[in-house]
Amino acid sequence: MTRRVRPALLAVLALMAFIVVVAVQSRPANPETRLPRRFRLAGLIERQQATTRNLQAEVNQLHRQVNALVKAGASQARGASDRAEGLSAAERAAGLVAVRGPGLRVSLDDSLLSSAPSGNVNDLVIHSQDVQAVVNALWRAGAEAMAINNQRLTSTSAVLCVGNTLLLNGTVHSPPYVVTAVGAVRDRFDADPLVRRLRSDAESFGLRISVDRQDSLLLPAFTGATSLRYARPA
Repeated sequence: MTRRVRPALLAVLALMAFIVVVAVQSRPANPETRLPRRFRLAGLIERQQATTRNLQAEVNQLHRQVNALVKAGASQARGASDRAEGLSAAERAAGLVAVRGPGLRVSLDDSLLSSAPSGNVNDLVIHSQDVQAVVNALWRAGAEAMAINNQRLTSTSAVLCVGNTLLLNGTVHSPPYVVTAVGAVRDRFDADPLVRRLRSDAESFGLRISVDRQDSLLLPAFTGATSLRYARPA
């Protein structure tokens, strides 16, 4: 019985070994292993080149995005610079910053005469309309900024008489009144009809008017209230 089993077992083992050998030999091989080494290297290079091209395309896209962001940032910076320049110009126009430059200095003072040729003592003093005439003539002569007795004139400033004094920006002033104007041109100021009329009155009543060209005038900034106040219906 034992002798009969042994040949059968040997036969089974032999059959199994045959099947394993056939299975191993029938497994599909990697096609590239059958290629020469130089061809396998060429394929690897092609794949790496394709990867490099894809990466380069991504880099180019990122460069475009960065450039777009830089341009947007530059545009915003230019916009901010334009707004800052506009604000600075508005502050200068509103008199909120000090101004320095060449211009004219005009001084107005009362007459030294004890009596007026016209018999009216009011003709011997400088009035608000005289100061206003000088101010208007200086604006027309090219003034960019102006001050009276170091009080900066703005769009809301009013030259008003209070008795024999001048009320300006809430402050009271007495003669002499010194009007300084940066940018005003002497020839244009002298040729103004208001100035010629004022000079004629000065000669008649002894009013003292002097005009000087200054190379460097310093006009202070306006320090009063900037909000507008106006009457309302009751």
